[in-house]
Amino acid sequence: METPHIVKKFDKNLDKIKSVILEMGALVARQLEDASEVLFAYDKKEVRRITELDLMINGFHKDVHSRAEILIVRRQPMAFDLRATLAPIEVARELERVGDYAKTMAAFAETFDESPPASEHIALINEMSAAVLVMLGDVLQAYLTGDIELAANVRAQDLSVDILNDKIRDSATKMAGDSTHDAKACIYVILVAQKLERVGDHITNVSRYINQVYTGDDLKRSL
Repeated sequence: METPHIVKKFDKNLDKIKSVILEMGALVARQLEDASEVLFAYDKKEVRRITELDLMINGFHKDVHSRAEILIVRRQPMAFDLRATLAPIEVARELERVGDYAKTMAAFAETFDESPPASEHIALINEMSAAVLVMLGDVLQAYLTGDIELAANVRAQDLSVDILNDKIRDSATKMAGDSTHDAKACIYVILVAQKLERVGDHITNVSRYINQVYTGDDLKRSL
């Protein structure tokens, strides 16, 4: 039988990993929001700052991975404890990818400064960005509280992001073939929408890991 102090120490270590994930998630959310803001208001220094945030995010990713590995080796958890220890590794990887997309988006700001997109595309991209930021905030809250219903709602929200991506792609593709519009701007609008769509996918993956921790069901395998 396990002694109480061993169990408490395990829980304390797991809580620390969770706190690192939440800190990482907050930084990723900031990076994504800032990248969205600078996208159509180019500022070279701001783009550099957003890009440099990626180094901190990568550091969080490594920290989570290291802490989880050490906890698994020392504790050899099983069932729920094992899922709860493995999940942060996967969650950190998904958040790190979101950070990568945010960094890429910020880099597109210079192109949009030179080739401004249509106002309707700016509005749609801003709507899409706002949607994924809500998803990210909700999934971090679901991770903190273990709320599988909120996690499920995040997966449902991803549909609206996919719809916006399709709308932007169809509209920008049509405009690109019209000589009265800047084809380069249209192409980059499509690329930004693709990045945001992928951000939504990674956030959705996080919601699936949350569900797996508390139910044992691997939703990714059922796709």
